[in-house]
Amino acid sequence: MIKQRVPKTEKDLRIVEGEFIKSVDKTSLSDLTLDELANRYNEIDYQSHIVKGLILLEARSRFPSNNDFGVWIQSVQTICLDSQPVRTRLMNFANYFKDKDTTGISLSACYEISAPINADIADKVYQAALNQNLSVAQIKTEIAKAKGLLPENVNEGSGEPELMPLEDISSFMEQVLADIRDLPTNEALRVLDECRKELKARNKK
Repeated sequence: MIKQRVPKTEKDLRIVEGEFIKSVDKTSLSDLTLDELANRYNEIDYQSHIVKGLILLEARSRFPSNNDFGVWIQSVQTICLDSQPVRTRLMNFANYFKDKDTTGISLSACYEISAPINADIADKVYQAALNQNLSVAQIKTEIAKAKGLLPENVNEGSGEPELMPLEDISSFMEQVLADIRDLPTNEALRVLDECRKELKARNKK
């Protein structure tokens, strides 16, 4: 088995990238159509995200607490270049999608589906999204429907979910607060900010 060299500095990272580029068979790439090149690009992009997430999950499993894990992250320059919310999304994504087909589901949509706040309805939304090439707005509509915040027959033509009646906002917020109770602080704040924007938009109606 070949032992992978983990780059420690920015210079080391550039060397590893250079070695990877040299290893690409440029002749085989020249044989691909534009559609095939685009598909190959998307595949590599997906693979890089899933592998990064799996690496972070494996590393996290070796520490007794998030604090210890965070200290280690800060000691590895090439990992801490990504923000904490980005690393969290990568880990959530890899944890949920590591054994799943993502055909027709964009990375942004994958992030929405795999967010911990959607754990209870992720499978239902995943089945609705598979092979469908839904926009992120449509994915959010499916999430809202799965949570019972929108009727199943809501109009999807605009791609934007309809906002709930004012009388339902209180119960909605109670559900949100219950859902985010166990989330990391940054992820919880992100969810609350999205809720704030939605309520602000509702008040403008």
